[in-house]
Amino acid sequence: MADDAVAAQQAVQERQDTGPTGDSGARLAWVRVRLRAAPGAALTVFVLVLATAFLAAALPREVDRYQDRALRQAVSQAPPPDRGLDLADSYDPQTSLATSDPLTPASVDKVEHIIQQTVRPPVRLAEGDAVYGVRTGAETTVTDPGIPRLSRHDPAADLVAQAGLAGHVRLLSGRMPAAVTAGPSPRLDAVITQRDAQVLHLKVGGRVHLLKAGTPSPLTVTVTGIVAPRDPASAFWHEDPDLLAPQQAQPPIPVGGDPQPYWHFTLLTDRTAADSFLLLGSGASLYWHHPLDPGAMTAHDVPAVQKELSSFDSGPNAAALQRRTGSSVHPTGGIGTVLDGFTQDRDAASPLVLLAAVGVGTTALAVLLMVGGLAAERRRGEMALLRARGGSLAGIARRLAGETAAPALAGGIIGTASALVLLPTQRWTLPVALGALVTAVALLALPLRATWAVRRPRPAGREDLVAARPTRRRLVVELTVAVLMAGAVAALRQRGTASGSDPFLAAAPVLVAVVAALVLLRIYPLPLRLLARPAARLSGAVTHLGLARAGRSPAGGRLPLLALLVSLTLASFGGSVLAGIDHGRSRAATATVGADARIDAEFALGRQLAGQVRKVPGIGRIVTARVEPNSPDPLLDLPYQLVIVDTAAYADLTRAIGLPAFPTGVFTRYDGHGPLPAVLSPRLAASLAGRTDRISTGVGISEIREAAVLTTTPATPGNEFAIVSAAQLAAQHPDMAKYIQYTEPTTLLAMAAPGRQIDIKALHRLAAGSTAFVTVLSRDEQLAAMKDSPLQHGARTVYLAAVAVGAAYSALALLLSLLQAAPQRGTLLARLRTMGMTRRQSRRLVLLEMLPQTLLAAIGGVLVGLAVIPLLGPGVDLRSLTFGSGPQSLAPVDFGLGLHADPWSLVLPSVGLLILACAVLPAQVWLSGRRRESTELRVGDRV
Repeated sequence: MADDAVAAQQAVQERQDTGPTGDSGARLAWVRVRLRAAPGAALTVFVLVLATAFLAAALPREVDRYQDRALRQAVSQAPPPDRGLDLADSYDPQTSLATSDPLTPASVDKVEHIIQQTVRPPVRLAEGDAVYGVRTGAETTVTDPGIPRLSRHDPAADLVAQAGLAGHVRLLSGRMPAAVTAGPSPRLDAVITQRDAQVLHLKVGGRVHLLKAGTPSPLTVTVTGIVAPRDPASAFWHEDPDLLAPQQAQPPIPVGGDPQPYWHFTLLTDRTAADSFLLLGSGASLYWHHPLDPGAMTAHDVPAVQKELSSFDSGPNAAALQRRTGSSVHPTGGIGTVLDGFTQDRDAASPLVLLAAVGVGTTALAVLLMVGGLAAERRRGEMALLRARGGSLAGIARRLAGETAAPALAGGIIGTASALVLLPTQRWTLPVALGALVTAVALLALPLRATWAVRRPRPAGREDLVAARPTRRRLVVELTVAVLMAGAVAALRQRGTASGSDPFLAAAPVLVAVVAALVLLRIYPLPLRLLARPAARLSGAVTHLGLARAGRSPAGGRLPLLALLVSLTLASFGGSVLAGIDHGRSRAATATVGADARIDAEFALGRQLAGQVRKVPGIGRIVTARVEPNSPDPLLDLPYQLVIVDTAAYADLTRAIGLPAFPTGVFTRYDGHGPLPAVLSPRLAASLAGRTDRISTGVGISEIREAAVLTTTPATPGNEFAIVSAAQLAAQHPDMAKYIQYTEPTTLLAMAAPGRQIDIKALHRLAAGSTAFVTVLSRDEQLAAMKDSPLQHGARTVYLAAVAVGAAYSALALLLSLLQAAPQRGTLLARLRTMGMTRRQSRRLVLLEMLPQTLLAAIGGVLVGLAVIPLLGPGVDLRSLTFGSGPQSLAPVDFGLGLHADPWSLVLPSVGLLILACAVLPAQVWLSGRRRESTELRVGDRV
């Protein structure tokens, strides 16, 4: 404080020396002298504002960056038909009102040109990747006997005339198809891919006969060449899966019928042959596929892109396109599904990121205010002196603002600019606004706090929680915060987080922490005063003095406690969210696999496999089951799996894995007469409706009845099932049951031995060497398949980074609170040393004085972290965060989704704060002990 008075005197002297240069000159002199007198304080403000402005500006830009990466990856990894704008049209000369031929290359190119002109930003098409052409309206039966057949069903083919054929193929043999010069021709040329030639046994010069509708004479297509794609990953080859290779197709299976698979393939013709497609009698389909440019897509443009694309379905773009082309061109599928899934995943992750932003922002704001308050408190005497000598509040505020502006403005500008440069994205408005907000808070904290403290003259006195009774104004503010907290909690519990980002709902955990801080500040002195009374009767004075001073902690301790509680709540709430996600995925992996590991055979496991599996390291209990797929019948009207098990061993496995208990009692009550008891899935039970049904099994026909219902079962998770006893089924068919090929198990479920892990690599090697066709799936592999998507990973990374930054700010808040009382504490210790207090007693005194506040924050943080789980848990939707929005084949069980207390995130931050306080306080005592009493005490000082 003496240094501050000297600086003030120097500023006055400089003003007198320079003469009447005006108020601006005086302020410049003041700033110059203050920066010379306290360069360390200015540097501290500069570094703090720079770091805070950088983090504030970096957060929205990093969110944009990871969302952009996630969107581009989602688009790039989507199937080719789902990557862009897909338009189609159909043409049948018998029903069409078109005045010109739409199948000619010129007509198709014209439509393509109009589409390119109609598309406007933010929809940006990938240059050179448009795929368009003409395809036959329906697949055509191929009558040639030389083409292989998979069943009695004849093969089928499509004719395709696609733009750019010559530029996307490499001719292996033969020649490219010739152009059709005059109208439809009953004889066409076509090329096929190398894979088509290998599978279908077609050669150059061979002929394919396509059956025309309503006429016995087929359309003849001559294979003039065999080609290979230049780039199989190109969009050109993904207009339809049958372009690259023949596909196995299958017509609908009638009830009780057998599958009839057949080959479906494509013949690539010249574009001029499109009119000849009409000879087949099924019309023609026209298509225009336009992949979007993933590199030009940004997450914040997704709503505008969706709106623009929907306009092609029913809107201005659709009307303009149909008017200009004179056709009924319309969208078919496209990227809409990908964008919808991305939007759902982003809406699920955004509340977590917004919570992190609100939490760390509140903590940083408290630290900035603490820095300004600490500087104002240290310079209160100087400000009081200026006020007593006639200084106005506005004049003092201007001088302090000018003094703070030098480091704060420089730090804010450099920090914000660094974020803009180091994290490039398209949007800059919000980062700049947040950086400016940080700079403004740092700039105004000192002037406002200092002028508020000297707004009216008053004698020096205590300002602690015991002596200064809370005002009515403070009570109103605290009640307002409590009402806001109650409203946020109620709204979050009712509306949940599935509706997207709402700052008010995201602030609910922070508001709970703020209310907890207010409550703790209210009750904090009471237990200390109660402890101080019996401590006064002890032989030593250290304990009593320490507790008494702790009960008179300064009112400036509100902001440190607020910062600490918000930071601890942010860490604990985020930890409970992440723990809930991990628990849900673990539960889903367990239910999906049905055990720690499973082996499924296409036909049968083999006699030796079970014994070999038992020798694999880590294997404990194993259970085998026979799973037979069954087709629908008149009563059970959907496909299902018949599971044949040893009911006792199967029940033990189900219990060990934690799935719904298997009811063995329904099998023990069976007397061997009548329909077999069966445990059914809910949909099968609803279909059977209490009746009996005759089903086909490997050993014969058996009649079953519903004995119990289960939502899922380990042998066939996620499928419809009927479970019967192997022993009871064998007893009904003793003649067939003795043949191993009809009763051999097809599935093996393995549990790890207690305290051990299954050697999955050894299990895979065993499966690879088996003569049976088997597959292996482990719980760990399934859990790895459920890892975070890029969007989820980005949200998790940002949240963990925010927790780390919040922890750093809370540590800084703790250090600032200890630093605020350091001068008075040093003076006290110097006076007590003159009375004979030892260094050890000094350490005890300081710890007893300051640790209760830190302990209060640590315990309060743990309690608030535990309280927010039941308070906010019902409103937090973790399903999208856990599994995403894509299609999943998850077992229909309760995954236990919800907030789960994470001991590490609850305890570790609090313990870290206590350790920090215990390390800093003795260091302050040691530094104070090295100073001479004459440097700490002056005449007239009071403690």
